[in-house]
Amino acid sequence: MTTTAATWFYRTPENIPYLLSERVNSTFWEARLGGVWLNVVRAESPFEMTGAYNGAEISLEWEPAKWMRLTTAPASPGLMSGLANMIRRQPDIRYENVDGQTVWEWWLEGADKRWQEMQGIPGYQKPARLHREN
Repeated sequence: MTTTAATWFYRTPENIPYLLSERVNSTFWEARLGGVWLNVVRAESPFEMTGAYNGAEISLEWEPAKWMRLTTAPASPGLMSGLANMIRRQPDIRYENVDGQTVWEWWLEGADKRWQEMQGIPGYQKPARLHREN
């Protein structure tokens, strides 16, 4: 089954954990990110999957056609770049959470609002605005 991020990020995917896992994992593997393995934690919006990438713990959360959050420990810029290529968008925000995990966020709309919400909150360490809305 050939699949793309359009079938699960830009549109609402099926709510069946097995099918969702197959669809998302296949997308990563097709993008030559064979070291990714994700399991479904929540099969409704906002969707959540956790797993590993080449020994790094990862978490992927998203609300279809709205936002996506990739969390890695340790930081995995290569995975972030691969995901950015898959969804054809660069991340808008990067920060470290209180657990020392690196988090990248993509926003189709509302990145400026999200950035403002984060300001002054200690849980968002080393925040960086990577991409600005036009």
